[in-house]
Amino acid sequence: MERRCIPLILLVIIANWGCKEQKMTFFPTNHPDLSWQGRTYADNKGNMYLTGSASSLSFRFYGSKCRIWLQNSAPGEEYNYISVSIDGVHQPRSPINFETFSAFEMVPTSKKEFHDVVLYKETEPVNGSIIISAVEAESLGKLPATARKKIEFIGNSITVGMSSDESLVKCDAGTWYDQHNAYDAYGPRVARALDMDYMINGFSGIGIYRSTRDEYPLMKDVYESAFLGPDPSSPRWDFKKFTPDIVSICLGTNDFSDGGGMTPRAPFDPEKFIPAYVDFLKMVHGHYPAAHIIITNTPMLPPELNEILTQCIDAIKLKAEAEGIVPISIFSFSKMYVNGCGGHPSVEEQGKMAEEFVLFLNGLVQ
Repeated sequence: MERRCIPLILLVIIANWGCKEQKMTFFPTNHPDLSWQGRTYADNKGNMYLTGSASSLSFRFYGSKCRIWLQNSAPGEEYNYISVSIDGVHQPRSPINFETFSAFEMVPTSKKEFHDVVLYKETEPVNGSIIISAVEAESLGKLPATARKKIEFIGNSITVGMSSDESLVKCDAGTWYDQHNAYDAYGPRVARALDMDYMINGFSGIGIYRSTRDEYPLMKDVYESAFLGPDPSSPRWDFKKFTPDIVSICLGTNDFSDGGGMTPRAPFDPEKFIPAYVDFLKMVHGHYPAAHIIITNTPMLPPELNEILTQCIDAIKLKAEAEGIVPISIFSFSKMYVNGCGGHPSVEEQGKMAEEFVLFLNGLVQ
């Protein structure tokens, strides 16, 4: 394992191997005291890939510091963002572009006997993965056992928190994913508010019968992939790893897209959208036959288009129920949330969306 020296003085720092070392132990990714959430993939070398937005690694360690050995795996010169919570305090996002496994070192400021850490992937599957090979610490402890309900959020750029956060890079600067913030997207906020485990399965620009500028891939083409990619030969996701009580689906925005004006495109067609949506619901229901499915509208469409979408959702619910897909509920965001980059919801608006959704879900998770 190559040791790389990248000094960075923060609460969360990269290991500087010129410093005097404390006695540390390497713990492999399959250690029972390491907890993984979200879309992940384990390779045959013992590495764990954080693939999905807000996928995470959680653990408790004893001692004054710990290290997570990680590597960026992204196309070309692309990179990912991560964020870390230490003892319940969430730290700002950090870009990760290490070409080899490097040690991400954390030195908590508190003097507690033990420290709880959660590392989150902030970017989405199309940005590639964060690969983790080991955690290094003096010792690990068991996290408290929980019996939380589970919720899955399926969606597009809205759901993965794309274009929401200008705190590091302003809109129209950097790359298209520099404003990604999955941790503060509405889904994870909802789950934290309701003390639920969660998973995000999202893909910016994706649609039900057509996507933002292309007819392919569609959500049905990527949903069963461990990497949420369209390649049918890629590893498949094991749906037994996470069985949600509730599945929330927020799709449709991109089906209304005019293609960005680059090529002529036919108007939105409910006759194609409705049966395609029902077919996707059959796929989801096939994996989670006991889950309560919630279909939402979108906060990015203007009222006249959202009215068309709402009519379609009503028809989808009726057709799906006739196919035996129950229970299904409908949730509608009350207004447009478009003050982030490129007309997406901002971080603040993602919070307002979460507040609306929590009120709706309160009666379903008792």
